Amino acid sequence: MSRLQNKVVLVTGATSGIGTDIAMRCVEEGAKVAIAGRSIERGETVSAELGDNTIFVQLDVASEESWQQAIDLVVKKWGCLDVLVNNAGVMTPCDVENTSVELFQQMVMTNAGGVFIGCKSAIGQMKKQNKSASLVNVLSTTALKTSAWTMAYGASKSAALSITKSIALHCAEQNYDIRCNAVLPGVVMTPMVENVISASPDQEAALAGLTASHPIGRLLTGAEVANAVIYYACEESSGVTGSHFAVDGGLTAA
Repeated sequence: MSRLQNKVVLVTGATSGIGTDIAMRCVEEGAKVAIAGRSIERGETVSAELGDNTIFVQLDVASEESWQQAIDLVVKKWGCLDVLVNNAGVMTPCDVENTSVELFQQMVMTNAGGVFIGCKSAIGQMKKQNKSASLVNVLSTTALKTSAWTMAYGASKSAALSITKSIALHCAEQNYDIRCNAVLPGVVMTPMVENVISASPDQEAALAGLTASHPIGRLLTGAEVANAVIYYACEESSGVTGSHFAVDGGLTAA
């Protein structure tokens, strides 16, 4: 049997990059998948490509109202929400001296605030369902190992990792059958990373530097990240909560 057979999964940031790969793997494992994102055009395109077991849900992860509308739509369509994958995020490379307060607030509110609001909203639905559920937060290795140019981004991901652990403890203390874990990807060639490289005055050196940060000598793939998400989403990880899994080619070990 497929590992997510008959599960209902909502994936944020699923209209491109890693999020699309996660949504695809969830469909392959038998899930019904809500593809959430801001772009209607991209979202509907991805949903059409992935088939009848998907729908597109427009979502602003920094808005509590938008979250509630999205979850209500998913429950109306399929009757429940078994898995939430918080994958959406923003990234602008910047050191401390060149990071404005506005930029810092935007990254923290999207990358950490979106995880908080999403998990809070999902728990409100999941705790009523009388069955196991899973929250999976796709963060970044910068949660553990940052750099000068990822000051605000790293701060937001570190905060999101702390939020993950706090939520896991809360759900356990309340006897909710809801697990909360995090996946920390290394560098994957997503549109966001392409933008970072394009903004560099020496794009070739920027790509070489990102590649060299992985001891395995290459960038990661979205499929490799998606495989870790599937583990946390399915019942194979039923005894695992408050943990994180680095899919980083050895980056955080180096």
